[in-house]
Amino acid sequence: MDIEQLDILEKKIAQAVGLIEQLKVENQKLQSDTNQFQSELDSRDLVIKQLKEENQNLKLMQNSSVLEKEKEEKIRSKVEQMLSKLDELQYL
Repeated sequence: MDIEQLDILEKKIAQAVGLIEQLKVENQKLQSDTNQFQSELDSRDLVIKQLKEENQNLKLMQNSSVLEKEKEEKIRSKVEQMLSKLDELQYL
């Protein structure tokens, strides 16, 4: 192996070392981005979970409200029937 071949080998090694350093920097940035995205994803998952729970609670409240309205309507109907009967008794 002569000097010229050693110089070529040295240049190739220097290029490889430079590329490795560049890839390490890029890898660190990608890992940082990944951690940031994971944090955002976790935060969004929490918001989704809270919204689903709130939606479920609203559905329960809505169902309860519908039942209460049906119950109220039945009571109103019965009261109207009783009032109608009372009115009939007054005219007898």
